Amino acid sequence: MIPRDLHALFDIVRSAELVVRYTDGVSEEAFAVDEQLQDAVIRRLSVIGEAAGRISELGRGELSTIDWPKIRGLRNRLVHEYDNISLRIVWAISQNEMADLVSKIKPMLPTEEQLSIPEE
Repeated sequence: MIPRDLHALFDIVRSAELVVRYTDGVSEEAFAVDEQLQDAVIRRLSVIGEAAGRISELGRGELSTIDWPKIRGLRNRLVHEYDNISLRIVWAISQNEMADLVSKIKPMLPTEEQLSIPEE
């Protein structure tokens, strides 16, 4: 996988893990009234969509079980139709799709040990 793809995949995993962490132990009702949390989750979903758009065709092919157009479409909706965002959909995505996304991408990424440069 090319370096740009790896960078984008790291961004996706980091953002998805943050969404999971931000919403851990939060009810849908609490999410619905917490504008700061909504903003944080929507921002991370937007980053995921933007990073998805930076992955090469080859990289997307290596992760063909991921619905890349759906992820990009969500980003576009969050950014361009910001005044018509369904918090129920944002909540459902945060609860039902982020862990799965991480589980599909993380095995494709090098570990910290593989990224480190050996000391001389």
